[in-house]
Amino acid sequence: MKKIIGKYLVAAAVAVLALAGCSMDAYDVDRAGAYFDGVSGSDKMSGEWGESEFDGEGGGQANYPSGLVTAGEWNDIANWQFWANLLNNQDWTSHALYWKYYPHNFVCVETVDESRNVVCGVPVTLFKDGEPVWKAQSDNTGRALLWANLYKSDYQLGQAEYTIKVSNREYTDFEFTTPYSSEVAVNRYVVNPTSKDNAIDVAFIVDATGSMGDELEFLKADLEDIINLVGQQCTSKVRTGTVFYRDNGDKYVTKYSQLTSNLKDTMKFIGKQSAEGGGDWPEAVHMALSEGLQSLSWNSDARSRVAFLVLDAPPHHEDEIIASCQKSIEAYAAAGIKIVPVAASGIDKACEYLLRSFAMATNGTYVFITNDSGIGNEHIEATVGEYQVEKLRDLIARLIIAYAR
Repeated sequence: MKKIIGKYLVAAAVAVLALAGCSMDAYDVDRAGAYFDGVSGSDKMSGEWGESEFDGEGGGQANYPSGLVTAGEWNDIANWQFWANLLNNQDWTSHALYWKYYPHNFVCVETVDESRNVVCGVPVTLFKDGEPVWKAQSDNTGRALLWANLYKSDYQLGQAEYTIKVSNREYTDFEFTTPYSSEVAVNRYVVNPTSKDNAIDVAFIVDATGSMGDELEFLKADLEDIINLVGQQCTSKVRTGTVFYRDNGDKYVTKYSQLTSNLKDTMKFIGKQSAEGGGDWPEAVHMALSEGLQSLSWNSDARSRVAFLVLDAPPHHEDEIIASCQKSIEAYAAAGIKIVPVAASGIDKACEYLLRSFAMATNGTYVFITNDSGIGNEHIEATVGEYQVEKLRDLIARLIIAYAR
């Protein structure tokens, strides 16, 4: 049953494209990404998509109901005190030491114009003793996160002189958020307005090993309807791209389709893919992250850029691979690309810690499949506070809508 989980994951991820920049009559999305609808989002969407029967580019047919898999979302920045308390837990400390990720101290920057309207795409940098230590860009809510000592096991900031640069102006008057902070300290700065495209780039970085096999067939079956909806409803510039990855020794390690506004090109590429290989539990996650940076032509003028990392296994635990992941995560943050991990069955607590670190470092959020649907193998209960159980399809739609605003 584990493969059933995989097929619904990517279908839900692709389904969000029909909503990015589209008619939002049934959704009212707040700045935190939550939505409230006069008509149930799940009911509305199931009415639009229903069941799919499609003989696509890659062949085969599918006949299945959509919107079955359930999931939750947890944003550790929005729930900082909860995360800070976890850092005192011995097990979670061991996960930090294992993966060499230490999300302890950061500066939250908010960029606005003189009228207090948010300004996105503003480059921001944290300096320590004059040397840059973290770079980011303000997102479509005007916020960016600058991490200190993310890869060092030290809670303390020490006596170093920290400064930040916001749109080429340096500041020394700001407040860190630390494990001892009761809430996130928001440092607001007035900047000149920027002109950004009404556009969003969405990439799907997908584990294509054997355990994720059925998701490709689901995607081929559903893409035609999704593309039609995008063409009918969307006014924003939406581009999609993919990176599929396996592991060393397989037929390929990574392959990709370029970000494009022609969604049929994405459909044709995915339609030709198959899932196999793997074998051991860890996969080439580090190679997939690197490929997403080096090969996809991200639009630096788009209002939003997001990569959904769909996986059921961690990277290999080797020093060079851990360093590669760290380098990639730093680059995603600097480019203003949010990473949203989507964790399926097979994820353990150490991997959960790593994926949540990926999300925090890039100002993304963490998505996890739950057992509520009764589909698939057992999923570990995420170590989070109270959350809403949603249909995975609706949850990802909600996130994309929030990022596209």
